[in-house]
Amino acid sequence: MTDPTFALLIDGDNIRSSLYPEILKAASHKRLLSVRRVYGNAATANGWLQEAHLRFIHSGTGKNATDLLICIEALDLILGGAVTGIVLATGDGDFCHLAHYLRERRMPFHCIGTENLSQRLRKAAQNYTILPSETPIPAPAHLLPNPHAEMWRALHELIRENDGKIPLNRVNPLMRARIPGLKISETGKSWPQWIEAQNGRFILCGTAQDRYVRAAP
Repeated sequence: MTDPTFALLIDGDNIRSSLYPEILKAASHKRLLSVRRVYGNAATANGWLQEAHLRFIHSGTGKNATDLLICIEALDLILGGAVTGIVLATGDGDFCHLAHYLRERRMPFHCIGTENLSQRLRKAAQNYTILPSETPIPAPAHLLPNPHAEMWRALHELIRENDGKIPLNRVNPLMRARIPGLKISETGKSWPQWIEAQNGRFILCGTAQDRYVRAAP
């Protein structure tokens, strides 16, 4: 009986390249990773273009382009017989459909993500691994607490509770319900401006009415 082979597919829009060593460690129990690919927009590749051990595939700039391409290629690899299982590194709950499809056909599907990994995807996957959090750089002791810390915490919680992303037009009512009396105008910025100014903690995706915010990978 031949050993099972797996494809390691990475959602480069959702996972930082600095986590690649931990991803490999988490996938080490899959003895044969015959395919290793990372998908994303080459213009905002989160460092993945410098990772020589992976094949980078540019997915374009359209809404959900990366998610759709990963699903298509995962099915192509499975149905074409190139691999017998999928290891997916992401945090996006939209991959639940892929997880259900593979489970129904008794094909292994292992998910790897950070603490922001969608709760829906955790339940849908055959099994999953949560990567260890990166150690934050401590702030100098003389600095006062950041006035935005409560907003950071609230927005992170809301994103986690809403399967990894929130439509931009829902951010204000949800945040005001979570922090009574909050007025984004008092920061001197609109919500898109505030989100983009938070040192990479959050990411705005999509265009026009389809814009949404997710936690940085």
